[in-house]
Amino acid sequence: MTKYVITILAFLAVLAGLLLWVGDDIMLSISSSATSGFFAFAPLELSWQFAIIASVFGLLGLIGLWSLFLWLWRLPRRVRSGVGLRRRNRALDAMEEALLAGAEGDVKKARKKAEVARNLIGSTELGRVISALSAEAAGDSDVAVEHYQAMLESDKTRATGQRGLAQNMLATGDLPGAIKQSREAYTDNPDARWAFDTLFKAEVANHQWLDAEETLDAGEHRKHIDKTIARRRRAVLNTAEADRLHDDENYKEALELAVKANSLAPEFAPAAALAAKLYKLQGDQKAASKLIERSWEHSAHPALSLSFLDILEGADAKTRDKRLAALVKQNPDHRETKILVAEDHLRRGDAVQAWAVLSPLLRSEDAPSSRLCVLAAQSEERLNNSTDARLWLQRAATAPREADWSDLDPSGESFDYTPQDWRRLVFSFGDTGELIHPRFDSRAPLRVPGIADLAEEESVESKKVEIVEPTTQPDDPGAAPIKGTDLADRLDSLLDKPKT
Repeated sequence: MTKYVITILAFLAVLAGLLLWVGDDIMLSISSSATSGFFAFAPLELSWQFAIIASVFGLLGLIGLWSLFLWLWRLPRRVRSGVGLRRRNRALDAMEEALLAGAEGDVKKARKKAEVARNLIGSTELGRVISALSAEAAGDSDVAVEHYQAMLESDKTRATGQRGLAQNMLATGDLPGAIKQSREAYTDNPDARWAFDTLFKAEVANHQWLDAEETLDAGEHRKHIDKTIARRRRAVLNTAEADRLHDDENYKEALELAVKANSLAPEFAPAAALAAKLYKLQGDQKAASKLIERSWEHSAHPALSLSFLDILEGADAKTRDKRLAALVKQNPDHRETKILVAEDHLRRGDAVQAWAVLSPLLRSEDAPSSRLCVLAAQSEERLNNSTDARLWLQRAATAPREADWSDLDPSGESFDYTPQDWRRLVFSFGDTGELIHPRFDSRAPLRVPGIADLAEEESVESKKVEIVEPTTQPDDPGAAPIKGTDLADRLDSLLDKPKT
C-alpha cells in the first residue's frame, strides 16, 4: 500500500513542478480554418496550466471509464465464479462429511453425503471415487464394488476401479476375480506396486504356485520386492509345487523342483527333506544323504534329522555310522547336532553316552524344552532311574514346547502339509527366513512327543503323572513353574548331579 501512496505523491509533485515552471503568463491559442459548420469557432485562448490540468483529468477520466466498462463486462463471469466457488466449498464439505461418516461406520449418512457431493462436484469420475471410498470405509462393500465396477468405464478411473475391485475380491475370497483385475492392472501399468502385491497374494491363496513364481520374477525385475525375500519365497513355491507333483506320482519333475528349491534356499528344510525322499524313491540314497549334509551345514533342523534317519533306514551299521559322522561333521556345535547324537545313542541302548551329550544342553538352557526333558526321561529310564524319569516327564508336561516335526514320518509323507500350510510358509519363511511349523505358526495344539510311549512302560497307578497344558505361548522361551518346592529342588539337583 505504501508504494502506491508514494507513487501518487510523486506524480502530484511532478505535476505541481511542471505547472510552476510553465506559469500562468504563457497562453495556448486554438483556432479553426473552417468558415462555417460545426468546426467553425472563434479563436480560443487558454493558459498552459489549464490545458495541462484539463489533459491530466481527461486522461484519468478515460481510464476510469475504461475500468468501469471492463468491470461491467466481467461482472457476469465473476457472479458465476462466485456461485461456483460457493458450490465447490459445499462439495468439499459434503466430501469431507461422507468420508468421515464412512470412517465412523455410519452407512446411511455416508451414502447421503456422497450423493450430495456427487451432485455438487459435477464430475462423474470424482463422484464415483468419493462414493466408493465412503462406502468402503463404512463397510458397505457391495455399494463400493458397484462404484468400482462403474469406474472401469472411464480411462481416468480404470486403474482405481481395478485396484478397488481386486482388493475387495481378495478380501471376500473371489480369488479368480482378484487375479483377473490385478493382472490386467499390472500389465497396463508395470509400476503399480499394489497390483504386484495383490496378484501374488491371490495366486498363492489360490495355490497357483508356478503362476505366483512368474509374478514374483516380474516383481523382482521391477524392484517391487527385495531379492532375498524373493529368493526364499521362490524356494517355498517350488517346494509346494514339487509336493503336489509328488502326490500325483510325477516324481521326476517333483525332484527337479525340489532340488531347485534346495539350491535357492539350502536352509529351507522342507525342500531338502522332499528332495532327499525323492532321491531315495529313485534308489539314490547317496545323493539324498549328500543333499541333507549340505543343508545341515546351513541350518541344522530337526526335520532334516528325521529325513536323514529315513534315508538310513535299512542300511548296515557301518554305512549308518559313516553317514551319521559325515552329517555331524557339517555342523558339530549346533544344538540339533547334539540332540541327533544323543538320540542315536538312545537307539543303540547306550544311555550313558546319551546322558553325557544331553547333560551340557540341560545345564546351558535356563528352561529346557519338553523335547529335551523327554530325552532326559528316556535316558534315566534306560539307566533304571525310574524316579528321575518320572520327574523329567512331569517337567516335560509343563516345559516350553518346540515345534513338532513328527509329520516327517519315515513310513509316510515327507511333510504332511496342506496347501494352506504351504501358503503360510510362503510368507512366514519367505519374509523372515524363520522356518516355523505351520501347526506351530497357527497356534494349533501340539503334543509332547515321547511322554505317551514312556508312560506305557509303567502302569497308570504307579506313575500318576498329571499332564498340564503349558501356560506359556508355544514360542515363549520361559518355562511354566513346576508345582511343589521339593520337586523343583529335585530337578535342580538332577541338573547338577554328574552322570557316569
